[in-house]
Amino acid sequence: AQILARSRLVTLTGSGGSGKTRLALQLGGELLDRFEHGVWFVELAPLTDEHEVPQAVATALGVEEAAAPPAIEALLARVTGEERLIILDNCEHLMSASIQLVTALLRASPRSRLLATSREPLRVAGEATYRVPSLAIPDPNEGATLATLASSEAVRLFADRATSASSS
Repeated sequence: AQILARSRLVTLTGSGGSGKTRLALQLGGELLDRFEHGVWFVELAPLTDEHEVPQAVATALGVEEAAAPPAIEALLARVTGEERLIILDNCEHLMSASIQLVTALLRASPRSRLLATSREPLRVAGEATYRVPSLAIPDPNEGATLATLASSEAVRLFADRATSASSS
């Protein structure tokens, strides 16, 4: 939160499964009241084509005109002058499109902030990065009890992901 207060673009980096998304969601929830036009979460993981990135963000922000001419134009028109936090999750597999969109959003909406998650930095001017450390796991040389496993962040994240996958 302190880094985001100083920089309009913060990228949470780290290995897969380190908790970048969870941290971004928690931060977005904590900062919800700070942004006049809200906090918006955009999941990029399901996308396979770089051309889908602007449309995904436009759809998440409720830009109805996005189906017409290029979604990027309608999106930029919507965010101009607004104060919001946009969270872009899983940018790493659509890096070029993410960089282009972030650059355009920062230029169009000087009152907004962007929080990205990616395995690597976006390398956009003004970007601040925060490396999310890998989650600790219980020491395999010590006797693992149900209590020690339940208190492990890595085990809890694994259990959450497994539960989500099985309910889908």
